[in-house]
This record gives sequence, C-alpha cells and structure tokens, in this order.
Amino acid sequence: MNCTLSHAKPDWNAYVLGEMDRAERQRIEAHASACTGCQQDLAATRLTLDSMAALREEEIPRRIAFVSDKVFEPSFWQKDWWRKMFLRPSFAGGALIAGAVLAHGWMRPPVAVAPPPAVDVAAIEAQVSQKLQAQVNESVQAAVKQAVAVTRQQDDRRTATLLAAAERRYAETTEMLSKQVTRMYAMNSGVGVR
Repeated sequence: MNCTLSHAKPDWNAYVLGEMDRAERQRIEAHASACTGCQQDLAATRLTLDSMAALREEEIPRRIAFVSDKVFEPSFWQKDWWRKMFLRPSFAGGALIAGAVLAHGWMRPPVAVAPPPAVDVAAIEAQVSQKLQAQVNESVQAAVKQAVAVTRQQDDRRTATLLAAAERRYAETTEMLSKQVTRMYAMNSGVGVR
C-alpha cells in the first residue's frame, strides 16, 4: 500500500473514464505497473464502474401517491356527514336562533340617530395654534441655549489660544529687553559684553 509518488495519489476515476491527457495517462500507467497499492485502487475503481454499468436504467417515478393524499378521499357528495349534521337537533336549534336574529334585525324599525354636535373649528384651531406656538418657542429657546453654549466654548478656546500666544510674546520681549538693557549697561560701564 506504500505509494512512491511524491505528490498526491492519482485520480483513478479520471483515468478509468478517459478524462486525462496522454502524457499524464502514460505516467500513471508506468507507476501503476510498479505499485501494488495503486493497482488495487485501480481495480476497485474499475469494479465500481462495471457494477454501475450493469444496472438497468429505470424511469424515475414522477409522483408517489400516499394514503393520506386527497386522491383517495371520497368526493364531497359521497360523504355522509352533511346529512347527519342537518338532522341533528343541535344544528336545527342553532339554525332557528340564527334565523330569528336575522329576522329581528330586518323587521326592526330604524332608530333615529341624533346629529353629531356642532364642532367649534375656530376654538380647536386656536388651541392647536397655541400648542404649536408653545412647542416652537421651546424649540427656539433650546436651540438658542445650545448655540450660546457652543459659542462660549469656542470663545473660551480662542481666548486661551490668544492668551498663550500673548504670554509667549511677552516672555520673548522681556527676555530681549533684558539682554538689550544688560548690553547697554555693559557698554556704559565699560565692561565687556559676553
């Protein structure tokens, strides 16, 4: 069973079915003549193919009928349940009550319906406009508060940046003036400047 091929085992299905090119086929045949494991694999593949060829072809059934299918049920008129149902006292009583309810509904005179009360459209519009105005005012106030808060944050950041820049300039100017004063003092006093 030890195959000496350095790569994967040969595809015996492709070999038996003739799906390989000539060079590959010759290489595999040369290998199979020396390898007993591959000879056994080739024999098993040929046996499987021969067994499948020996099977006779049959047409696949188009539909399989089951006992529970409606094909086997008797038709609506062949069933006897409707005769039994109409002859039962409970069905007759229910049908009589249903008929009485329907007859009462048709024989009863129509009830006069009072007209709906008049609707004061102007009052409703005034209430709606007041509510809308209140909502708009609340929305505007909230938006103004938020805008003011954002503007203050931006102003605080800008102020901090400008203050830091001014302090740097002040420190640079102070240092420069200090050096100039020291030089001038040294020049006036006659001391050498380093």
